[in-house]
Amino acid sequence: MLSFLKSPLAKSAKESIGVDIGTSAIKIVYLKLTSNKPVLKNFVIARLKEGSIQTSNQIIAGKQVSKILTLALQKGGIESRDVSFSIPAFSSLVSFFTIPWVPEDKIAAKLEEEAKKYIPVPLSEVSLGWNIIDEDQKIKSVGMRAKDKKGEMKILLMAVSKDTIKKYETIARNSQLNLGSIEVESFALIRCLIGESKEAAIILDIGSRICNTLIVANGLLRGTRNIDMGGGNISETISRGMNIDFIRADNLKKERGLEDPQLLNLITPTIDRIIHEVKRTLDIYNQKNSDNKIKKIILIGGTSKLKGFKTYFQEKFNLKIVEGNPWEQIDFKEDDRSI
Repeated sequence: MLSFLKSPLAKSAKESIGVDIGTSAIKIVYLKLTSNKPVLKNFVIARLKEGSIQTSNQIIAGKQVSKILTLALQKGGIESRDVSFSIPAFSSLVSFFTIPWVPEDKIAAKLEEEAKKYIPVPLSEVSLGWNIIDEDQKIKSVGMRAKDKKGEMKILLMAVSKDTIKKYETIARNSQLNLGSIEVESFALIRCLIGESKEAAIILDIGSRICNTLIVANGLLRGTRNIDMGGGNISETISRGMNIDFIRADNLKKERGLEDPQLLNLITPTIDRIIHEVKRTLDIYNQKNSDNKIKKIILIGGTSKLKGFKTYFQEKFNLKIVEGNPWEQIDFKEDDRSI
């Protein structure tokens, strides 16, 4: 059920739905699966009152989500019943650690033993996913006998609470959908934005309330950090600074961005806090990985689209700053590029 790193799209399915339940919107994509790239058939975005169905750590209105999801699918003319849900990064716990080399058939037992050191709740309350992200070259030799292999394996371990998974299962059931997989959104972003690139990069996903910072190298997640700040905080800052309501402040933010001197003066302290945290993450990784330092930062999320945002970031970093293209692995009509 808990999809991990690989695409959750079933090979046997001809069509599938992807659903992202955020703090300010429910986003749906309807894909036709082909032997090449998936093809976008339709998409639906249901805008929501901030925090009305999900806070920054949990879904609080599952029944309402099911009603909105059912209506959105109807209005979008989406007939497929096969669905994959994404789970926000803040709903998962990621740990990186090293273990002595063990045979493949012994890894699961070894990781369950190690997981107790990193997961602050009983393992019976979570679902685990894991992947080997580094393995000593000397122990990869096919010709070596298992008992002769020595070295270390670096493990990425992810845990999601079973209560969280049950909430998504209930939403799918109440929406009369067939739940194929649940995937932490970080790995979908890596597939879409990094693909098979070996270059080290940071993906900065700036949501409404959370910035998710992902370090990726050799196509694998190497580090992650959540920053409790996002586009909603920027809108609140404008609202207070200009003594206007939140909706008006949010619209001004989207219309003018950082190109408006008054807004720039108000919101740069918030953005600078994000930049400070990203720089800390960047420095820590580069100090430990001098052979594959981070070469670029990929910006994704609605806030990253603000006017002047990319330029402001470029001024703060001696790195390549690029806007992420989540459609690179998808075929679609040219008219849909503005989604």
